[in-house]
Amino acid sequence: MVWVVVAMVLLWMWGVARDDVAYTPPSPQSAASVSSTDLRFVDGPEGQIVVLHATTGSELARYNSGEASFLRGILRSLVRERRVRDLEPGGAFHLALLDNGSLVISDPETGYWMALEAFGIDNRRAFAELLDQAHHLNGIAFSDPGTSN
Repeated sequence: MVWVVVAMVLLWMWGVARDDVAYTPPSPQSAASVSSTDLRFVDGPEGQIVVLHATTGSELARYNSGEASFLRGILRSLVRERRVRDLEPGGAFHLALLDNGSLVISDPETGYWMALEAFGIDNRRAFAELLDQAHHLNGIAFSDPGTSN
């Protein structure tokens, strides 16, 4: 029994020490940006998430509690990276369509990024629609080659 406790303590200590190692985000994709926007995500009343165009402050979308679980998961990951680095959680995130068809959300403050197509077409579409909304707001025609209707 003592050996089990000692092993558990050593395993816990290894885990804590491993978390203290400085983490660097993966290198960004080398493709050029075809279209992009900066977005802010704000917690609204009763579990809502409000998506704002970072430059104009215009509302692009509003998701009620229980909606947009993929978007919420991505945001949790991005905000967690900020928290790990003791940064403010409320800054803008950059959403970009690259010339290789990849749709990427990134955090300019941490360098952390995610290629959204890795999570499936429907999940990617949620962010492509936000990019489309931002472009409609700016009066820019937008066509995402990564979606087929």
